[in-house]
Amino acid sequence: MRTHRRLTTAAVAGALAALALAGCRSAPSAAAYVGDSRLTEAQVTDMVDSTGGRITREGVVLSFVLANACKQFAADAGFSPNTQQGAQALSTEGLDQSTEIGRLRLEMHSCIYGAPDAGVKVTDEDLRWFYDDAIKYGAIQPNVTFEQVKPELSGSQEVVQTLALRRMWADATANQDISVSPRYRALSISVGAPGNVPVVLQLGDSANDSVVDAPTPAPSETAAGGTGAVQS
Repeated sequence: MRTHRRLTTAAVAGALAALALAGCRSAPSAAAYVGDSRLTEAQVTDMVDSTGGRITREGVVLSFVLANACKQFAADAGFSPNTQQGAQALSTEGLDQSTEIGRLRLEMHSCIYGAPDAGVKVTDEDLRWFYDDAIKYGAIQPNVTFEQVKPELSGSQEVVQTLALRRMWADATANQDISVSPRYRALSISVGAPGNVPVVLQLGDSANDSVVDAPTPAPSETAAGGTGAVQS
């Protein structure tokens, strides 16, 4: 099953699913905030332009959010960035570390690759969350109850590892003040898809369906962090 390093892969490629999102906490010049750190629309434009458009605006915003959220996670959990693997990930994108987007992505990759293993601890709440989505996507028949399928779900290494990964990052970002401009909608990162059931982590504010002029999301890759974590 994919690990937290899958998160890096997805974020790097810009595998981003943009769902309806989010009010930014202040001026329209702000693209996103994570705590006291702010990304402006002008910075987004500069970073996109510096890559010749190879990285989308959504990809820049996601990179900023992940880099800063992971930095706080590292401070809280006491782990160090893995700069070697981060540099290797950056090299696959052909970005210059001396540029603003290169530095941002290097910071993001290095931090995510340094994150601890998510383990295999999940709660009944996690399993029920997966069960409800499995029903929605037709992976489990509606006449099968949660109690009937719970032993199978909890015994599946792929399901458990994916849910544990989602739980780790959800807990790591839960109390962080993440806010994204409505133009970028919700930042939803795919953690995996056991049994073809998408497991996602949302970063930022709740949905704002009143926003209708969001940019087209970047094409999504097949599933996202060393072995398979959060897809962005």
